[in-house]
Amino acid sequence: MKSSAFRLLCCDIGGVLGTNGWDTELRNKVCAHFKIAPESIEERHRLMFDTYERGFMDLETYLRYVFFEEPRTFSLEELRDYIYAGSQPWPENIAFFSRIKKINGLKLALISNEGQGIARHRVDAFGLRELADFLVISHCVHLRKPDRQMWQLALDLAQVSAAEAIYVDDRAPFVQVAADWGFAAFQHVSLDATRERFQKLGLMT
Repeated sequence: MKSSAFRLLCCDIGGVLGTNGWDTELRNKVCAHFKIAPESIEERHRLMFDTYERGFMDLETYLRYVFFEEPRTFSLEELRDYIYAGSQPWPENIAFFSRIKKINGLKLALISNEGQGIARHRVDAFGLRELADFLVISHCVHLRKPDRQMWQLALDLAQVSAAEAIYVDDRAPFVQVAADWGFAAFQHVSLDATRERFQKLGLMT
C-alpha cells in the first residue's frame, strides 16, 4: 500500500549500493598493485575517461590507451579482472532499497555514471537486474551526470514528474542538480541517515 505521493525512487550505484566503480581510490589501488606511478597515467585517463563513460569507447580500448603506452609485466586481462574485483556490493544497502521499493509501491531506477564492461560486471555482481525496474547508465545513453537529461530520461521512462520522484546519491553536487530539477533529493551518508530521510518524506521503512 502506498504511503506517500511518490511514485519513483532513483539512486546512484557506487557509494549507495556498493563501492564506487572506476574512481580515484580504485585507480590508486590498481597503480599500487601493478607498481605504476599514478601520475604517469593521469593525463591519459583524463583525456579518455569522458569518452569511455559516455559509451564511445569500450573498456579494453580505454585501458590500452591509458595503461599500455609502454610494455607492461601484466596483461590487459589481468588488469581488467583486478578492476572488476575492486567492485563490491553492499548487501544490506541493496536489501534496504529493495524493501523500500516494495513496501511503498515504488518503481526503482538506477542513475549512474558507469563505463562499458565495468557497468555490466557490477550489474551482475550486485544483482541489480533483480533490484531495479530500469537503469539509466551513462555509457548506454551517451550522457553523464550532471547532464540533466540523465534525470529527465528516468522521469520519461517512468512517466512521472520530478515532484513524484526521489533521488539519492553519495555525491552532493549531483544531489543539488536533481534537487534543482525538482526531485526530493538528498545525499546518502549512512543507511540510518537515509532511513530517517525516507521517513521524513513519508515513506514506510
